[in-house]
Amino acid sequence: MLKWDRDFVRMAIAWPLWIAAYVALDYVSFIDSYRGLAITPWNPSAGLAVALVMLRGLPSAPVVLVAPVLAGILVRGGMVPASVHLVEGVLFGGSYLVVGLLARRSVAFDSRLLTPRHTLLLMAAAFGASAMAAFSYDAVLILAGILQPAEIPDAFLRFFVGDLIGMLIVTPALLLLWHRRMPAPGWEMIPQVATMVLAFGAIFALPHAREFQLFYLLFVPLLWFSFRGGVAGAAAALCLIQVGLVVAVSLRQDALADLVSFQMLMVSLAATGLVFGSLIDQQRAASLRLRQQQVALGRALRLRSMGEIATSIAHQINQPITSIRTYAGIAREALQAGKVDDAVATVVRIRSECDRASAIIRATRDVVRQEAVRPQPVRAEELLENVRELLVDRLGSVQFVVGVAPDVRTVVCDPVQVEQALYNILDNAIDAIETTGSPGTVSIDVASDGQSVEFTVTDSGPGFAPEMLDYGVTPLVTTKAKGTGIGLSIARSVAEVHGGSLSIASDAGGTTVKLRIAQTGTTADEHGSTG
Repeated sequence: MLKWDRDFVRMAIAWPLWIAAYVALDYVSFIDSYRGLAITPWNPSAGLAVALVMLRGLPSAPVVLVAPVLAGILVRGGMVPASVHLVEGVLFGGSYLVVGLLARRSVAFDSRLLTPRHTLLLMAAAFGASAMAAFSYDAVLILAGILQPAEIPDAFLRFFVGDLIGMLIVTPALLLLWHRRMPAPGWEMIPQVATMVLAFGAIFALPHAREFQLFYLLFVPLLWFSFRGGVAGAAAALCLIQVGLVVAVSLRQDALADLVSFQMLMVSLAATGLVFGSLIDQQRAASLRLRQQQVALGRALRLRSMGEIATSIAHQINQPITSIRTYAGIAREALQAGKVDDAVATVVRIRSECDRASAIIRATRDVVRQEAVRPQPVRAEELLENVRELLVDRLGSVQFVVGVAPDVRTVVCDPVQVEQALYNILDNAIDAIETTGSPGTVSIDVASDGQSVEFTVTDSGPGFAPEMLDYGVTPLVTTKAKGTGIGLSIARSVAEVHGGSLSIASDAGGTTVKLRIAQTGTTADEHGSTG
């Protein structure tokens, strides 16, 4: 209640200004009046009243009810009795007040006109207020004996069109101006206004122009304004067109009789411009939301990638750290037993594992950044033996079978990355066999087609569930209770930076993973850092 009181006080302070603005608009638009009555082709004061109610609500009631009465007395004077001015003013204001309050209190309406729905509701409110005011005014004039029943259709249509045009043009412009959404003047307005002037010239200067309905040339600047400025641009264009139309008609007295016809065409022009502008705003808002969603998605993916990198490093470095811990225990026992030579040999192995951990971190960084592949010829048997040594403690009851085709002697690759990829694939295979609780076999076969080398790892485990195969090689998706879901993802990245691919086939009898790496065009320069 206190807030309403404050609004009422602020509104009361501005009452004289609003009333003066209403009376001034009523005065300048009192052109081609129907029998000297408050029936004109354009009634911008009605648009002012509706906008005021939509913006300020009930505290604007005194202005909306009093201003039409004063305008009737001051502008039209003794055209009708003072009592008619009083009644007509209250009816006008009451119509604007009721419709404006209904729109203001509707949850579906926003005076900022952000969507086509808001604009259509405004247009519906303008239609309702115009019809209500026209009907009530005609009723008063009939009861006062000023109008004859035969004159009602023409008087109603003229009043309705005049009020509707005033609301369709002035109300959205004032609402958008209030919310600071009207476009700022710029250089582009010069050709836009020039186009509008040319259209008016064609309409009023060319002979028989109205017979060819050249009025619709005004759609060109209107749509131009709307396309560039949305509904705010359309509102600005409609104000300029309406003022230009009134000025042009005033300069050509022979066209004054056609002003009502022009105003009827203005209804279609205003409706088209406002709806088109609102659709442009909606499309731009959708594009903005899409860009924001893309930025948010990019941010989320970057955060996920950071998590994948951290998980990848933890996953890859776990094996050398475990080996270092084991070797450290062996070295301590050797020293306690006085076996210095064994202790020294074990320390050498510890250093080797430290170097390996460093190489893994560097290789992982290179893979996730997809750069700095360091290919070199490596004997296939040596590559597989290095991987086997990393897994020797895990084999247990798992038989490890290696098959290298006779034509595959060397493999051109980054040995650290490829060894790590094979280790991840074989580690998963051994885990799968261990879940069965029975002995199993893991085989790795190496073959070449001259263009690439393919490592085929086959296990006798239970295979992947069908729904897991649907995911493909997806980071952080795993079937292991304590898995990270990163091993196969790294293997795929290694294959891709080597110009190859990773594929998986699985059934109840086991899983086959094929790691293919290209042997042509894979050079350090091609995959090196770009800066």
